[in-house]
Amino acid sequence: MKKNKAKRKAIHAELRKESKTFEGWLKYEVTIANPDGSTESVPAYGKDLQDALSRVVHDERVQKITPAINKIPVPVWIILWFLGIGLTTIEVMSHAATLGDWVGIIFIGAIGILTTLTLAISNWFSLRNTDRPY
Repeated sequence: MKKNKAKRKAIHAELRKESKTFEGWLKYEVTIANPDGSTESVPAYGKDLQDALSRVVHDERVQKITPAINKIPVPVWIILWFLGIGLTTIEVMSHAATLGDWVGIIFIGAIGILTTLTLAISNWFSLRNTDRPY
């Protein structure tokens, strides 16, 4: 039987105000109980309470992972990007004879998928629970 690990829990949420500049956005004040018994209040922004809480959880995950990612220098990320492009090129060109006239379209599609994946990962690391100008 698996033992439950103590987690942070939202124990109280209170609507603070509605946005005047962004229709449908709300600001909540959420009280969170920590595993050590302490509590803290954090602002949470979203279209509803569930959205606001998911943004708080997302930001905590990003802040937990970011220090490990930042240990890798930027030149290494650039080398990895070009390595991905190079390996994609090699793979597509090694099958060029069987792909025939489609090789160009498949190559552009593969580069597009690699670029979309890179942008999606980069977007995931942006903080979501940021203050909105109200």
